[in-house]
Amino acid sequence: MAKKDSAKFVRPDGAAREAEAAKTTRLRALRLARDAEIAAEKQAKLAAATPRRRVRALHPATPAT
Repeated sequence: MAKKDSAKFVRPDGAAREAEAAKTTRLRALRLARDAEIAAEKQAKLAAATPRRRVRALHPATPAT
């Protein structure tokens, strides 16, 4: 029978935690920059689009009584 080896959780040291926090901060900044770029592109596309003229819908004539 094989002996079960369970991995123990080892708390990361301060340097590892700081490195993980820095990585998370960089990724968050990249994601926010990408989202802002996409929003700016959408805004520019909407501004460049020709505005459509709204036309009133035709209603069926009601008989005058």
